[in-house]
Amino acid sequence: MNQDQKLPVLLEEISLPQELPPIVLLAFTRPDLLQQFLPAIAQQTLRPSQILAFIDGPRNAKDQPLIAECISLLTEFSQTIPVKIINQQDNLGCDAHAIYAITEALSHYPAVIYLEDDTLPNPYFYDRMCRLLEAYRHCPQVFSITAYANFPSQIRELISDDFMVSKRVFAYGLGIWADRWQNLNLAHHPQGYNPFGHFYQIPATIQTKYTIINQFFIETENKQDWVITLTVAALHQGYIHITPMVSLVHNIGFGHPEAKTYNQGGEPSWANAHSNSSTCPNTLPSSLELIDALADPLDGVELARHLENCQGLWLSPSGMWYLLGKYSDWRSRIAFLKLFFSRILILIRRWRSGKPI
Repeated sequence: MNQDQKLPVLLEEISLPQELPPIVLLAFTRPDLLQQFLPAIAQQTLRPSQILAFIDGPRNAKDQPLIAECISLLTEFSQTIPVKIINQQDNLGCDAHAIYAITEALSHYPAVIYLEDDTLPNPYFYDRMCRLLEAYRHCPQVFSITAYANFPSQIRELISDDFMVSKRVFAYGLGIWADRWQNLNLAHHPQGYNPFGHFYQIPATIQTKYTIINQFFIETENKQDWVITLTVAALHQGYIHITPMVSLVHNIGFGHPEAKTYNQGGEPSWANAHSNSSTCPNTLPSSLELIDALADPLDGVELARHLENCQGLWLSPSGMWYLLGKYSDWRSRIAFLKLFFSRILILIRRWRSGKPI
């Protein structure tokens, strides 16, 4: 953004772009969820001009009829809103497919709005997202805008606007620009890519402490999570994100047997805690600086306690050595040593089984 340009204040004052961004939709083997998703798109106060529906290839023969049903639903819906179906012959997997879909779409459009088939948008979703993309189009430090609200509870009273500046990325309704997405170049990095090096080298704040935990399991259990990879890569580049204080989306995928995660046990209490089917947020943050509560680093004792609260987490000798060097006060060092020795049996079992430590 040029110094002479002022930050936008109200979304209602932002004109819609002449060319509306397409919705990039990821669907796969959940036609029951897609049946609920499509009417929500049809009921938008501002209708999308096009949907790019990306469907992954089958993992096995059981997937094929479910995929065919999804394609049939999308083909029928194209009579309401044009749908271009891009289906894979081979199975890429959820994470690689999401990165492929966004990368492919942004090679043709300057901005897109990403949704998955389990994310129901409220009627104002598309209008708000289009205006947000236009509002921050000339702010290169803003990497993404999202329709999903998730924030530390203690900051709620510190923010009076409808949106906040964040260091976390949420994929439940994600708006993104081609130049910023292409700058990260995630399509050419391996899954689990962490430019900081290791999970314990990610700067720890009240927000990123959750990212640190997720990155630990990605690195130690060879897992994949494209949103965490995106979060870490954007954090390393110094990007920020604009997120709402009340969600314009409601996730209906928790507990679904075809969900990648949270496919058992129903919906966690935090999942849709800030969701509202009628919210139409308007006021934007007056600054693109993080508030102090989000920007301030955690001290060593806080970080050690957070890591200790995560069952199954352990520290390697190199990780412990790094943290002892970064947090040199004696209270922090005692906390990290306590964590290291309390989980040392996990380390020994991994070493004996030939797993990396």
